[in-house]
Amino acid sequence: MRTHLDTALAGHRYVDMRDRTIDFHRSTSNRAWAARAIASRREGTLGTAIVEGAAHRRSLGVGMPRPGVHGPTHTHEYYALLRHVDDLCRGTAYPERASAPEDEPLIGQLLEAGSRYRANTGMPTVTEYEMASALLAAEQARAGDRPPKLGVVRAQEENR
Repeated sequence: MRTHLDTALAGHRYVDMRDRTIDFHRSTSNRAWAARAIASRREGTLGTAIVEGAAHRRSLGVGMPRPGVHGPTHTHEYYALLRHVDDLCRGTAYPERASAPEDEPLIGQLLEAGSRYRANTGMPTVTEYEMASALLAAEQARAGDRPPKLGVVRAQEENR
C-alpha cells in the first residue's frame, strides 16, 4: 500500500497531498482471524504463544478486568491468545487465506464456534472474542500427551 501511495504522490495529480501525513490502517476480518489461529495451531506455535504470552502478562503485573465484566474465560491466557493471533494477522500478507488446504474445514468450524445470536435481532454474529474462547477451551482440554481436539472440529477427528 505504501508503494502505491508513494507512486501516486510522485505523479502530478496529487501534488497538494505530498506534505500531508497519511496513516494506514488494516482491518482484519473474522475469517482472517480464524485462518491465522488455525494455521498457528496446526504449526504447533499456538500453545507456546499462549503460555509465553500469559507468563509475560503476569510478569508485568497486568491486571485483569473486574470479575463478571467479561466472563470466566477472560484470563491472561485468553488475552495472550488474542494478541498472538492479532500479531499473526498483521504480519501476514493475505491473512484470510488458508495456509494449507486441510485448514479450510477447520476455519469454517472455528467461525461457527465463534458465532452467537444477538438477543435483540436473533441474527448470528461472529467475533474473534467468541472464537478465542472456543479455541482456548480446546487448547486447555489436552488428553495426556495427545494434541488437544478442537471440540467443534469434527473433520480433524475423522482423519485420525
